[in-house]
Amino acid sequence: MVADIVAHADWGSDPRKRVVAVARKVADGHEIVSLAAAPDGDLLAGLALEYQPFQSIIGFDFPIGLPRAYAAAAGTGAFREFFDHVGAPPWAEFEQVAAGPGEISLRRPFYPARPGGTRRSHLHDGLGLSEQELRRRCDGTDAEMLFWTLGGKQAGKAALHGWRMLRQARAGGADMALWPFDGPLAALLRSRARFVVAETYPREFYRYIGAPADRWSKRRRADRLRCVPGLLARADCLGVRWRADVRARVCAGFDPGPAGEDEFDATVGLLGMIAVLAGVIAPGVPADDRAVVTTEGWILGRAAGVHEPGARSSHSQEPG
Repeated sequence: MVADIVAHADWGSDPRKRVVAVARKVADGHEIVSLAAAPDGDLLAGLALEYQPFQSIIGFDFPIGLPRAYAAAAGTGAFREFFDHVGAPPWAEFEQVAAGPGEISLRRPFYPARPGGTRRSHLHDGLGLSEQELRRRCDGTDAEMLFWTLGGKQAGKAALHGWRMLRQARAGGADMALWPFDGPLAALLRSRARFVVAETYPREFYRYIGAPADRWSKRRRADRLRCVPGLLARADCLGVRWRADVRARVCAGFDPGPAGEDEFDATVGLLGMIAVLAGVIAPGVPADDRAVVTTEGWILGRAAGVHEPGARSSHSQEPG
């Protein structure tokens, strides 16, 4: 599978926590040409301006899809149709994060707006759904569930911001396809859709860069430096080259400040995407589960069953 531009965005609700790594297709593989803060506003428009007229596949590390049990309870089926109507009745309150348990409903499922006296049981009680029912199949037991918005691992607020950005891009005329809802990855790339958008989870790819077997943290530069040899070796195996300044940044353990962990994940995620395009890692969508491609979505490169309840996890001990 081939795309002219491969980009991975490590995305947070805080603009300071958004970093994008970009690779360009070259004759014998890929070259990573950029590792930088995401531009303000519409990322797709920024990429189109910088790399026109090339086709791009872009990975975002926020959930794209709805838990099937929630979708059934809320009376919605296909995520693609739901996605285009968020913000309008009956989904006018969907993006308003509930401040208290009494505000939680199937039409307003994100919680809490701020810390203090909040419990996950509030969310379960307010939606009438269990912890397992609020997880998508691809979330398994390690990824955070969509609607919880508290803590360092939460992805709810990033998803709300990211979905809004993607809808605005689509409304502005962006030729955008959402994987897997709009079709298999290979078919979307063959269609030459200007942008193919996929959900990613950088931790899914840590095992491919030889992350330490003991406890470590991407937040610590010293620990990121331990991962650099494996990361560079992985890039070599995939035929990935580096622009000199990007490679120097990687070899230095990424940015020494708070942005370092985001640069690390953006780069690991990008290499994982390239591995999927090269056929080294399968996209992972289970062939026997229609709800995945209509409602829940999938994490690019995640093998079905590996992280589901009862399965033995192959993740490293990085605490998130």
